[in-house]
Amino acid sequence: MSKIKFNDNCVHVVFLGLPNVPGIAAEIFKCLSSHSVDVSMVTQNTMRGGRSDLAFLIRKDRLDEMIPVCREVAERVGGQGVSFATEVAAITVGFEAPSAADTLAKIFSTLASVGANIEIINSTSESAICIVSLTKAKEGLEALKKVFEN
Repeated sequence: MSKIKFNDNCVHVVFLGLPNVPGIAAEIFKCLSSHSVDVSMVTQNTMRGGRSDLAFLIRKDRLDEMIPVCREVAERVGGQGVSFATEVAAITVGFEAPSAADTLAKIFSTLASVGANIEIINSTSESAICIVSLTKAKEGLEALKKVFEN
């Protein structure tokens, strides 16, 4: 049996085109910490050309305050910009191993069946957190409950 959680009180923040050198992410998170901002689901990927994107979630009630803060730190560290996606939801599916790959296949298939595209996913051997468009999030949530909460 799986445990499914839903959170539509989140903003997907992406620092775009950061220099891919040590210390950049530390500088960003020091700045966020100085504003007592909770972050979750942090991902970083390296792109061609020595740049990387750094993404995470924050609560919607902090957005207005954090837009100028994030833009300032992005400029200071040499980033190419920051995006803020507010029309998203996080769906967490907790599961029991042994086969994370099988569970992920079911998650991707189930969400695809209702037209919910996964914008970002973070998975461990015990859970997966999917960020999906708010327009399809409730439908995706119900479909996942049917599959995982027998």
